Formats: sequence, C-alpha cells, structure tokens
Amino acid sequence: MSEKYVNYYIELMTNTMHDAVLRNVSLQTNLRISEEVIKEQNEKIQELESIVENLKSETIGDLQDELEELKAMRSQYENVKHQVQHLDTFRNELVRERDEHQKTRVEYEIKIQELTKQLEDLQTPPKKKKNMKLDKTTMIVTSTDDGGTF
Repeated sequence: MSEKYVNYYIELMTNTMHDAVLRNVSLQTNLRISEEVIKEQNEKIQELESIVENLKSETIGDLQDELEELKAMRSQYENVKHQVQHLDTFRNELVRERDEHQKTRVEYEIKIQELTKQLEDLQTPPKKKKNMKLDKTTMIVTSTDDGGTF
C-alpha cells in the first residue's frame, strides 16, 4: 500500500504542479496582455486628450476671431445707422427748403404776372386809355342824363 500511496502521491503532485504551472502561465499571459491593452488605452487617451486640447484651442481661437469680427460689424452697423440718421435729417431739410423754394417761386411768378400786366398797361397807347376814360365818363354822363340836366 505504501507503493500505491507514493504513486498516487506523485501522480497527484504532478497533476497539481501541472495545474499550478498552467495557471501561473495563464495568469502571467493575461497580465502581459492586460498591461499591453492598458498601455495602448492610455496612449489613446493621451492622444485624444491632446486632440481635445487642440480643438479647444482652435475653437476658442475661432470663437474669439468671430467675436472680434462681430464687434467690428456692430461698430460698422452703428456707424451706418448714424450716417442714415444724418441723411434723414438732411433729406428733411432739403424737402423743407424745396417747399419754401416752391412757395417763393409761386410768389415771384405772381409778382411777375402783376408786373407784366402793369408793363402791358404802360405800353398800351395813350389814345386807347383816353378813349377808355371817355367811354367811362360818357357812361357816367349818360347815366346822369337819365336823371335830368344840370
């Protein structure tokens, strides 16, 4: 029995050693693979972090540039708005001056017509004027003749 015991013992010991060695090898292999995967993942994380940092920098820079452009556009808009207000004021003044000019023109046209009429009256021959005066006096006389003689 002692021989059987020793044989079983050796066989069991051999099997246990094989199991322990296989587990050890398997664990070491898993450890190396895990370390390699962790290292690769860390590299990817660092790479992605640097990409994110670059994107942040670029995005912030782009946004700052866009903000500056918008500020410049706002300034231009305010300037144009101010100029439009001046143009409106100038246009209103021009309209007012045009209206006053039109009134003055009408007044002068009336004066020109009056002066033209006076000039025509002055240029008519004096005989016509006398005849016209005589006609007026004869009319007056005839109207007094109806009333009686003096």
